[in-house]
Amino acid sequence: MFRKDLSKASLFGEKDFQWRGGEVSRLESLMDAIFAIAVTLLIVSRDVPSDFQEFTDVMWGFAGFAVTFIFLFWIWYEHFIFHRRYGLEDKYTIVLNSALIFVILFYIYPLKFLATVLISGMLYNLFGISFVGGFDGYIDMRILTIVYSLGFFMISLVLSLLYKHAYSKRELLELNEIELEKTIVSYHSFVIITLFALTSILLGYFNFGPISGFIYFFIGPVIFLYFWLKEKITKT
Repeated sequence: MFRKDLSKASLFGEKDFQWRGGEVSRLESLMDAIFAIAVTLLIVSRDVPSDFQEFTDVMWGFAGFAVTFIFLFWIWYEHFIFHRRYGLEDKYTIVLNSALIFVILFYIYPLKFLATVLISGMLYNLFGISFVGGFDGYIDMRILTIVYSLGFFMISLVLSLLYKHAYSKRELLELNEIELEKTIVSYHSFVIITLFALTSILLGYFNFGPISGFIYFFIGPVIFLYFWLKEKITKT
């Protein structure tokens, strides 16, 4: 039983943004099913271990699964928040969701591969722990980074276009000042992430080495700096 003093905001997630999405739609249900399939593919991508070495590889490989799962959950959460906030289900929104489904299903294996390779290298360099992770032979990190960045680019691009679409429907949705500001913040944030992914692709293509992957660590600081400067300029 819920406490009587619980507000609707505490039950539904946001105190200053009216959720216009009603019951869970068929579109949201489809996306939930796709995310469930993606997580299942992560789990069943390995055979049952036949010896102790394979068993330890599987155990260490769960670190890569955890990283991939966290990233998938972030995408699901952003998608969930968008549809709860705006409840848009027009043709344009359906097309963008279809593109997101395609990218997620294609992207799941490259993401897990990259996470496993990076964690394997980190464990070996820091602690001398070696596990093959199910991968043998030479790994071209340049190509792997480009593939990863292409997927990241497409996902962030779709999310930015969804928020841009919501902004274009601001009058129909009757967004208030705070809701409109949050919409703009989300849109600009995903645009910045998209530009980072595009930059990583270009750096990888022109063979700039590890910098094509390390630039992702600057996403948070750049977003913070962007909105800090934007606020300063607005007040002046």
